[in-house]
Amino acid sequence: MNNDTSLRYLEMLQYLPVYPAKRSLSEIRSHLSEYGHSVSDRTIQRDLRKLEGSFGLYCDDRSIPHGWCWMKDAKRVDIAAMDHAEALTLSLAKKYLSSVLPLQHSSRITGLFNRAEAFLNQAQGADLIKWNNKVRVIPMMHGYVTPKVKNDIQSVIYDSVLKEKQFEGNYHSRNAKKSKTGIYNPLAIVSHGVVTRVICTREIGGETDSIIRYLPIHRFKSVTPCKNKINFPNGFNLDDYLSSGQIDYLYEENINLHLQFSYSAGLHLIETPFSRDQDIKIIEGRSISLKAKTHYTETLKRWILGFGDQVKIIGPSKLKREINLIYKKSFYQRKISLLIFLLLEIL
Repeated sequence: MNNDTSLRYLEMLQYLPVYPAKRSLSEIRSHLSEYGHSVSDRTIQRDLRKLEGSFGLYCDDRSIPHGWCWMKDAKRVDIAAMDHAEALTLSLAKKYLSSVLPLQHSSRITGLFNRAEAFLNQAQGADLIKWNNKVRVIPMMHGYVTPKVKNDIQSVIYDSVLKEKQFEGNYHSRNAKKSKTGIYNPLAIVSHGVVTRVICTREIGGETDSIIRYLPIHRFKSVTPCKNKINFPNGFNLDDYLSSGQIDYLYEENINLHLQFSYSAGLHLIETPFSRDQDIKIIEGRSISLKAKTHYTETLKRWILGFGDQVKIIGPSKLKREINLIYKKSFYQRKISLLIFLLLEIL
């Protein structure tokens, strides 16, 4: 029996309902065709007759057209198969979600990924299987290389999040000279760009610190699982935490942002809004005004700076002063660099 025949058998067994529901040969043929198996009614009839005795199938021939189904008292087997949509979903998950999947179940997940890949490689004719080669996710900004994380560290942290258990971790902050060891309460895992972080609190002096931290897991030098359950902050909700802007360096919670873009630079905001409450106005076909409530974060500053002289800050005044100061510093730094270059050329 070749692979195509085996897949066809599995497709039919999955598709057939339990009596009294039934499927006609034309319905079965249409279903198989949808999944890349172009066969005749005669071939389907022959296949079903072969499977009939082994799997408890029944042909209801009391009416026309005849219908096939599982017998009511038949013990349906758990068929380890998947359809094209499931295989495609697993293939895309492997490509884009691997960094946030729990490693403690990696053998089972890897098995599913391998089955999906094998299924897509063997399947022929279905349009859906072509999708995997026609779609990519490209980051908005420069594509940084994902930091390396040791499997044992990632596994302990993910397992602690899943089981809601504390872990002891040796963590090295970016600006610290030495790493520090502490007990952590892991609350959630967040993939932010190429960096995977654990949202957590720390145990300090036998008590839970109220500060919710957002730590890159690649900065942990070692981790050890603990038996104690985590101390969960009152009222903590992951989605509320993320929408509050806490994952970014937050200067101020809510500001009334008012920017004026050149027409070409601001046009994208009509198609991809800055926020749900944005107020966009096109001014005489030459510029675009944006008003919105947002958090004042480091990311916001970088976003504005990325437009250069194509955007003008109307408000708030604090943001305007800070951006202008950055521009001035950059201008003077370039001027000094040019003077040094000229002096070196003269000397």
